[in-house]
Amino acid sequence: LKVWIWVLVILTIFVMACSPSVTPAPPTVAPAPTPVQAAKPAAPVSPENAAWASVEQAAKKEGVVVIYTAGLAGNVGVAVAKAFKEKYGMKLEVVGGTSPVMLERVQTEYRVGQYIIDLADFSEARAMALKEAGLTVSNKDLPVLQDRTPWTMYPLDVEPDGHIIAYSYLSVGPWANTNLVKPADEPKSWLDLLDPKWKGKIIAGDPGVYVGTTMLYYALVVKSGRLTDDYFRQVGKQIKKFVPGGTAAQTAELARGEGHIHLTASSAGGGRLVDEGAPIKVIHLKEGYVATFAEVMAMVSKAPHPNATRLFLNWFLSGEGLKVYAEAASRTTNRKDVPDFTPPAARVNPVTGVFNDYVANDKINQMYNDGFMVKLWKGETGK
Repeated sequence: LKVWIWVLVILTIFVMACSPSVTPAPPTVAPAPTPVQAAKPAAPVSPENAAWASVEQAAKKEGVVVIYTAGLAGNVGVAVAKAFKEKYGMKLEVVGGTSPVMLERVQTEYRVGQYIIDLADFSEARAMALKEAGLTVSNKDLPVLQDRTPWTMYPLDVEPDGHIIAYSYLSVGPWANTNLVKPADEPKSWLDLLDPKWKGKIIAGDPGVYVGTTMLYYALVVKSGRLTDDYFRQVGKQIKKFVPGGTAAQTAELARGEGHIHLTASSAGGGRLVDEGAPIKVIHLKEGYVATFAEVMAMVSKAPHPNATRLFLNWFLSGEGLKVYAEAASRTTNRKDVPDFTPPAARVNPVTGVFNDYVANDKINQMYNDGFMVKLWKGETGK
C-alpha cells in the first residue's frame, strides 16, 4: 500500500510539472465614469439687441412703409422697394414728387389729422422745415448709425439730433450742353461766365424755389471767399431764364437745348440723364463747386408704421441698401463700402469742392427763406 501511495505522489508531481503555467486573470476594474460636462450658459442678450429684435417682429406685423420722396421716385424707388421686399417680405409704398409739393402734402395731412406718411425723403431744407414744425422724431439710435467707420460723411452730421438722416450728397455747379458748347469753348473759371458771349445762353434754378442757388452763393462767397457778391449780381444779368422744378427737371431743360450752360445744375439730376445718353456734362472750373448733403430722410412723428419705418431705415442705410439705391440712381453715397455709380461725365473733382456743413446749411436755409438770391439777382440787396 505504501508503494502505491508513493507512485500516486510521483505521478501527480510529474503531471503538474508538464502542464503549461496559467497566469491568473487580473481582477476586473470598472471603467472610470465619464464626467458630465455642465451645460454652457447661453450668451447674454444685450438690451439693445433684444430691443431691436422686438422692432423687427413688430415691423413684420405692420408690413408696410409709406414714403413720400423726391429721391426715390421712378425706377430708383422700384429697385429699392423690390430689394426691401426680398429682404424682409414687406412692402414699400413710394409716393413721388418734388420736395415743396411733398412738404405741403404732409403739412396738410397733419392739419386735418389724416396720417398716411411714415417717412419723408425730401431736400434738407424741407426736411428741416418738418422738424421745426415738430413733425419728426429722432432715429439716432439705429444700429446702423452706431459705427462711424463705414462713412465718408456721417449721416447725423447734417442734423445731430437724429431727426434728419443724410444718405447721399450732391454737387452744385455749371453743366454744359455738349451739342452747343465745344470743349475748346468751355469756360475754365466762374469769371469766364461774365463774357458777353454767354449772355442769354445761361439758365439757372429758380432762386425762389430751388435752394441750390443760395447754396452756391453761400459756399463760394461767404464760406470760401472764392467769389464776391458783385460776381453774382453780374452773372445774374447773363441768365436767359430761371427754371422751376426739381434738379432733374432743370437739367432736362439743359439737355433739350434751352440753354448752353446751366449755372446751378446738380449731380442728383444730371447723373441719371447722362446714363440715358443726354448730351450734357459737368464743367470743371478752377474756383470749384459746392458739395452738400442732398438726400435726407426724416421719420414723421405720427407714422402709422413706426417699427417698419425704423427697420427700413436701418436696412436702407446699410451697405446693402445704399448699393441698391446708388446703382439705380447712378449716384454716389456717403458710405465708403458702396461704389460710386456716378457716370464719368457727371463726376466732379473732390479737391476743388466746398462742402457745406450743418452750420452752413442752417444759414443757407435762413437766406433761402428770406428770398436773398431773388433780391440779389434783381439788384435789390447790397449784401
